[in-house]
Amino acid sequence: MNEIALPTQEEARALTDRIKIAVEGTWQLIREAYISRTWAVLGYDTWDAYCNAEFGNTRLKLPREERQEVVASLRDSGLSTRAIAAATGTDQKTVRNDLADTGEEFSSPVVGVDGKTYTVTRAPEVLNAELVDEPARPEPPKQKRRPLPEALNDAGRDLTRAAERLARLTEDDRFAKNRETTHHQVPELLGALEHTTRLVTAMNLPAAEASEEARRWWATSLHKISDALADVANSIQKEQ
Repeated sequence: MNEIALPTQEEARALTDRIKIAVEGTWQLIREAYISRTWAVLGYDTWDAYCNAEFGNTRLKLPREERQEVVASLRDSGLSTRAIAAATGTDQKTVRNDLADTGEEFSSPVVGVDGKTYTVTRAPEVLNAELVDEPARPEPPKQKRRPLPEALNDAGRDLTRAAERLARLTEDDRFAKNRETTHHQVPELLGALEHTTRLVTAMNLPAAEASEEARRWWATSLHKISDALADVANSIQKEQ
């Protein structure tokens, strides 16, 4: 029997980063599919039916520790316990237990199957039911938010790390052979670029108090990025 050639440490790290990025992207897409009611557009009567028919047994089974993080993230995005159970291939009791362990069960509103947003104030045992219109109830006191500069710094560091991981993958000697497999990531990457552009625009850099050197560097970097993206866009249009 031929021995399996072990990857180098660099190859092992690159593969692991690719898996992380792919998994993170999966849950982002699931959130988007639920919130946008993609299942209804495709003719399914329920979110459960959509998940079962389209994904079946291909849903990723996660260890408890990772599952709790994913479940909490989906709940924070507005998915009900029933929707999360269907998406993750678990039962509602497991989802509720995971949420109870993380304290997320009633921490944020739920987007119902009708596309409307509801404040969850019901007892856990009735969360199985489809959400229906009900009189507005007083919202619980809002939790104290983190200072915005602190939250922005953390988000910026996360974005930088993710971008660096992606850039390292382009330097992998196997990237050229696997280029075609990267194209399904384009919508997510363009979405990330759009979000970043909104942030840069909101920062109002022209009015910022900064040195001439800093302003010149900002402008040069933005032009460089803009030109590179424009070249890609022009090349795509020429191939049409």
